[in-house]
Amino acid sequence: MRLPLSPPPLVASGLGQFAALTSISVLALAGTVHAQDFEGKTISEVAIRYRGVKTVDESRLRNFISSKAGTPYRTEKLDDDIKALYNSGLVTDIRWLAEPVGDQVKLIAEVTTQPSLHAVGFLGNSSSFKDQTLAKESKLKAGGPLSDAEILEARRNIEKYYQGYGYPDVTVTHRFQPSSEPGSSDLIFVIDEGLKNEIRHIRFEGNKAFTTPELKKEMKVKEKGWFSWLTKSGRFESSKLGDDVEAVLDYYRSKGYLRASSPGIRREPVGDGRVDLIIPINEGEKYTVKGVSFGKMTVFKPDELYPALTLNGNDAYSSKKMRADVTMIRSYYGSRGYADAQVRPEITDAGPNQVNIKYFVTEGSRFRVGQVHIEGNTKTKDKVIRREIPLEPGDWFNSVELETTKNRLTNLQYFSEVQATGSPGGSGYRDVNVLVEEKSTGTVGVGVGFSSIDSVVGFLNLEQANFDLFNPWNFTGGGQRFAMNLRLGSERTDFSISLTEPWFMDKKLALGGELFYRQSDYFSDEYQQTNVGAAISLRKPLTEKSSVKLEYRLENIDIDVDSDVPVASVFHDDDGKYVRSAVSLDYIYDNRDSTLLPRVGHRFDASASLAGGPFGGDVDTFTLSLRGQKYWNLKWDSIFSINGELAFVDSVKGDRVPVFDRLFLGGGRTLRGFEFRDVGPRDNPGGTDEAIGGKSLGYVSFEYTVPIIETVRAAVFYDTGFVNSGAWDPAPDDLYSDVGIGIRLTLPAISQVPLALDYAVPVSSPDDEADKGGQFNFYLNYGF
Repeated sequence: MRLPLSPPPLVASGLGQFAALTSISVLALAGTVHAQDFEGKTISEVAIRYRGVKTVDESRLRNFISSKAGTPYRTEKLDDDIKALYNSGLVTDIRWLAEPVGDQVKLIAEVTTQPSLHAVGFLGNSSSFKDQTLAKESKLKAGGPLSDAEILEARRNIEKYYQGYGYPDVTVTHRFQPSSEPGSSDLIFVIDEGLKNEIRHIRFEGNKAFTTPELKKEMKVKEKGWFSWLTKSGRFESSKLGDDVEAVLDYYRSKGYLRASSPGIRREPVGDGRVDLIIPINEGEKYTVKGVSFGKMTVFKPDELYPALTLNGNDAYSSKKMRADVTMIRSYYGSRGYADAQVRPEITDAGPNQVNIKYFVTEGSRFRVGQVHIEGNTKTKDKVIRREIPLEPGDWFNSVELETTKNRLTNLQYFSEVQATGSPGGSGYRDVNVLVEEKSTGTVGVGVGFSSIDSVVGFLNLEQANFDLFNPWNFTGGGQRFAMNLRLGSERTDFSISLTEPWFMDKKLALGGELFYRQSDYFSDEYQQTNVGAAISLRKPLTEKSSVKLEYRLENIDIDVDSDVPVASVFHDDDGKYVRSAVSLDYIYDNRDSTLLPRVGHRFDASASLAGGPFGGDVDTFTLSLRGQKYWNLKWDSIFSINGELAFVDSVKGDRVPVFDRLFLGGGRTLRGFEFRDVGPRDNPGGTDEAIGGKSLGYVSFEYTVPIIETVRAAVFYDTGFVNSGAWDPAPDDLYSDVGIGIRLTLPAISQVPLALDYAVPVSSPDDEADKGGQFNFYLNYGF
């Protein structure tokens, strides 16, 4: 006997439907049976039956049904299941049926699923916007059911695409029409394009304190320029204009103009679809802060918070600093477990052009960490994510660590989006919820490259940033890093394969290994160098910004001097094969804001290497190197940087230091006005006049870059340095110097690493042979 459960009423909500199950009753043939008569009975089976055409696979529907075979029947569970199915957007109607099976009950979900998408069509689009292009921009895929949220997102995508081409007033609606296939529909987007507006000029009215260029810098919408084909400047995006006006006003408020306001933007047509944007500004008076105070607090005393404030008495009022102080106060409370602490600043007049600021804190309750939930990872193992989360069940809940969690997971580069939030758990607890959206972590690169050092090179790169050695055939999800690189060119042959486990033995200890083969002709015209070997390393973070690395490297090195090199040349002393066995220790501190285009911060790297001695081999040398970089972000987003190195090498036993361990300067990233490795002592008695390297080295580079457009920066620089033949000799007696100009290109379609093109000329050269006039250098300007 099968008994129907009464279907829920439907309530319209936007473009979708929301189901609420208010009561469930069943009508038996022998009399009335109520839903509560099933309450608590064991469910023997949950079946799904389709009304109409089946457009959604049963397994997908079951993901939203919590009622399972073997669990007790609960009315509220059916209510939750109906809500979940409607909210999924996969069904248009659901009805529960119940069938007694002995002392158990069988449930049947009778569903009508959303029609599948057969095709997408467009009405109202001009010839400039093809149907195929708009279909691609909608990001919809035919063949599956569509939820209301997906349709709305598709409409927004199309509108955004139009706005990007200067149609600020475009509107997109939609309608369905039956298709030729049962159970499917065609989705028709109806487009009202409006008029095209291209921005000729942006002007401000009433601005006296700040110039128009200063205010334009705060806006995302830009005037059309010479490079608009690349930067997409001049495109009218009305959705950004409101934010731009607020950004300009906030700039005023951050500089003390508390009452700055604007009635809004005016558009003045100037013909040919172009407009001028006029932004009136009422600047008001400039205000200073007379005093800062706090309301009643119990967790902290004001004296504990005052030192951390950025906006203090006698400072110019700044909305930016005030927001930073609100964030700081909340972070202080969050670090103590007060996740719900709220901070409200109150600004009151304190005399002519003066204000007082008082922070009122609603402290809330203190919480411990309940459960840690991780969702969205289909490839990445839970433990790979969990080990980056500093919060564990039972810890005091720390909202600052939520931001740390997000930053750590984002920096892994495994996910396109990361959310780390807290939600109410049990009494006195907050659960940690981590939601990730995975992205492709494997890359294959094939192509041809060029540099001024080693000419034309063909390359093949295979990389997997989320590798798993113990997951055969799939090899992803374990958080390891694998790379295989091949370089083939007229001046070099390189092959390497490497694997890094960042959490060796489940500790924050990175274990790395590498196998390599490198044949290099570009080091010198007089010899060829081949390195074959392996390396293994351990890297231990000391703090968030610093680490130490211990490495052992074993390699065979072959120096093959050309037959036509004069017999007297010192290069013949290095001719032969060597076994080099060395241990190195590196300390690194890096607080730069970026490794690709640093604007602020510094990096310091101290390394020491011992080859031979207790480690065996044919080479007995000790090398010490100190390297540093410092960056300042200046006006107009210009960047000033200093980069330098001081290094020494010496023989442990007093023997000759072989050429592959000696120190050289010249070329990209060091002294750019000189040829690659062409600065320092020379083989003059030997008759080749080639640079033979030294045992002491020092150089410093000063560089200043300014943005031309978003992806292009112009650079000017000055380099100076020395290479001395004696060990432990830092005397800058023979200084080589150069000045130059350059371009920095960041082209995401080609590489995220900036490409550098420099031209430099020597201005000081103690060795006439090294001065070969102006030099071009082309290289990847990475900062790792």
